[in-house]
Amino acid sequence: MTPPSPRVYELRGPDAPAALDWLHVHADVQGALEGDDALTVWLAAAMPALPFDGVAARELAADPHAAAITGLEADRPILVAADLLVRPPWVERPADFRGVELVVPRGGAFGSGEHGSTQAALRCLHALWDAPPTFADVGTGSGILALYAHVRGCRAIAACDIEAASVAATRELLPDADVRLGGAEALPAVHGMVANMTGDELRAAMPAMLARWRRSHALVLSGLRAHEVDGVAAMVAAPVAHRTTVGDFTSVGYRGGAR
Repeated sequence: MTPPSPRVYELRGPDAPAALDWLHVHADVQGALEGDDALTVWLAAAMPALPFDGVAARELAADPHAAAITGLEADRPILVAADLLVRPPWVERPADFRGVELVVPRGGAFGSGEHGSTQAALRCLHALWDAPPTFADVGTGSGILALYAHVRGCRAIAACDIEAASVAATRELLPDADVRLGGAEALPAVHGMVANMTGDELRAAMPAMLARWRRSHALVLSGLRAHEVDGVAAMVAAPVAHRTTVGDFTSVGYRGGAR
């Protein structure tokens, strides 16, 4: 039996990249292509309602001659910093790259390197990395930030997410990590920590996060819009050591007591 043709949708607006990340978790994404001012996404079924105000979605007529398009053709390495690269496994590492390389499958869960909040988190974490003996990733998504800690040598990694698909993706990416379904309250105490979430989510999770951060190594918070930065940063009661903005998203980082 011939499988049904995928449904094709066009996403426009400032929240289109975030909507695509959300669809990777909540729908069966068959492929995606990025244009100059729009994203085209192929889904196995009808698109669910998107929880974003800044995106307009419309269904396009499916082209039967484009059925072989996978959405992987335009994938490329993402140079997050001069010495920090993210790529999916089907894209080759640039021959001249020297530095930290993260290989993350795109799809399956939020946060495989394309989104501004993920890149901001990675840049901040990269700038402040101080080799914590234990590390936690709160709201792990695809596990890319936990993977960074693993690649940099940390072997005691915990992570959590309230989405079962994200927990499954991170467990597949990092089989030896302690990945738990739930919020920061589900985590053990750790030396270093990162969280890439919305401002509201960070505010809600902050008491549990601070209770589990030993303050001996770096803490990185990302996913903040400009108007959210000061309010969330003030909850840590420590000086901001590093700040990075990518697109509409800002990350702030704090040094722990270790030097």
